[in-house]
Amino acid sequence: MTIEEMRIRLQQSLKPKRYEHSVRVYETALKMAEHYHADIQKVAVAALIHDCGRQISKEYSVAKAKELGIPVDPVEEAQPILLHAKLGVYYAIYKYGVSPDDREVLDAIRYHSTGTADMTQTAKIVFLADLIEPGRDFEGVEEIREASFKNLDRGMLLSYENTIRYLLEDGLLIHPDAIAGYNQLAAETKTAQSIKEKPKKKN
Repeated sequence: MTIEEMRIRLQQSLKPKRYEHSVRVYETALKMAEHYHADIQKVAVAALIHDCGRQISKEYSVAKAKELGIPVDPVEEAQPILLHAKLGVYYAIYKYGVSPDDREVLDAIRYHSTGTADMTQTAKIVFLADLIEPGRDFEGVEEIREASFKNLDRGMLLSYENTIRYLLEDGLLIHPDAIAGYNQLAAETKTAQSIKEKPKKKN
């Protein structure tokens, strides 16, 4: 299936605002992919249909996931909006023709909302594009936008910090995948900083 065919099918499946958001994420992700010399085709597909699971409303997402045999963890049960990512993987395969073996595209869709540890370059680009596309307007977004085009991991770390802060302030649950992603990058940053600051031995 071509990108244009995916775009048409997506427009027919999503509400106008969600479709327009998807297009902005697609356009932002392509700019990032070019900047970082990433796989344009994989980024394009994952970014365009990252929210295809939103064709199922959050009120029915738990029931739909269980119907399809998709595991639902306690955090997703409590906050069903998170399930659109897992549902997105299903629809990417069965509605948009993504190969079930294309883990790079499918994982980018799967983790675009929570993030996780050991993300691929494609997954990081889609995650960040979703957060910084031009329609987003929240405190700290400009800093994340700037960082995202300088260093992907720095952009990811700022995104985790911003999202976790928001979830805590609103009394919402933090998915274990988000914690794993944050901890990994935070630990790597601290290790790198420690090595940088470590005094060199004199000969």
